Amino acid sequence: MRPNCPLCGSTHRRDDWKMEFLVPDGWPNPTTNTVCLCLDCGMIYYDNDMMQADYDEYYHKYYGYDGNEHSENNMQRLDEIADLVALPALGVHKDDLIVDFGGGKNSYLVSRLTALGYTRAVNVDVGDELPKGIDLLISAQTFEHLYDLKPITARLVGHLSYKGAFIVEIPSTYEMTYIDPPMPILDFHQKHVNHFTHVTLDRLFSDFGFTRIYAHSGSTPCYFGWHYRAVYKKHVQTSAYENARKVIEVRTYQKLEKLRAIGNQRVIVWGCGDLCLHLLSQVSLNVAYYVDNDPAFDGATINGVPVWDRVTSEEPIVVIAQNQASGILKRIKELNLTNKVIVI
Repeated sequence: MRPNCPLCGSTHRRDDWKMEFLVPDGWPNPTTNTVCLCLDCGMIYYDNDMMQADYDEYYHKYYGYDGNEHSENNMQRLDEIADLVALPALGVHKDDLIVDFGGGKNSYLVSRLTALGYTRAVNVDVGDELPKGIDLLISAQTFEHLYDLKPITARLVGHLSYKGAFIVEIPSTYEMTYIDPPMPILDFHQKHVNHFTHVTLDRLFSDFGFTRIYAHSGSTPCYFGWHYRAVYKKHVQTSAYENARKVIEVRTYQKLEKLRAIGNQRVIVWGCGDLCLHLLSQVSLNVAYYVDNDPAFDGATINGVPVWDRVTSEEPIVVIAQNQASGILKRIKELNLTNKVIVI
């Protein structure tokens, strides 16, 4: 029984809709699923007289080949998931431990990742023992099957490494109602006990401290209608802080060295953007005047040095710009200026 929402634990729900099925003799499947809407978090889920152990028995004994495992559309879907492993934000290395959770004994995804050079890609079924120190856990079309949703998610999180991340794909209940040709019962199968939207999947991972860093939704013809695919990572804020600091320090070091090499010669600095103002806060140049065509700088001075809208003398022009360098160089050429140009 599921008297509580599997996502937030609330008992405040709407439960006036039932999905009934015939069940083959001896199978541990429910004949009636009460479709519940949690009125607190919005999760849609089945309540019935089963337990996670009943579903585990079904998957081990009866969950078989559905004719789509090696279909072109399904393999394309799994190829797309494999490509996500290379996302820079995930930081996955070729020798990292990657687990395809619930992908089946002969996981196409594992074989695809192995072909791409990932040397430690393995598959683990839902009821099997998980290895420790998983760097990336991929769950494609699995979370909708998890009756004990939060306990199993907690177990998965507990087996991740410090940098561990998730790639998750689910049937997208909301989009599926609009697809054409229509699917009569959408993804409300006997086996899909959770029916996610983008919001509820994000809520699940947020409860465990994960942030979504990527999302995609799209159709999968001849398979299950419409999918939602997301990538979740922990410590995103800390990583963003540390990575930004490291990148800025490395990328500005050489520019600062080039500025210091100018020495004390008198120069014109063209462009007063943020990169320029950041670097010149650390290196003192002998600036005759600045040049910038932004009206905001009309009549402005920087440390007492004026900002003009044109070049009026022969000193070398120093260009310190992040996005506007090509435009400045083009303007210098158009004006036929003969000043030496130093690009930082």
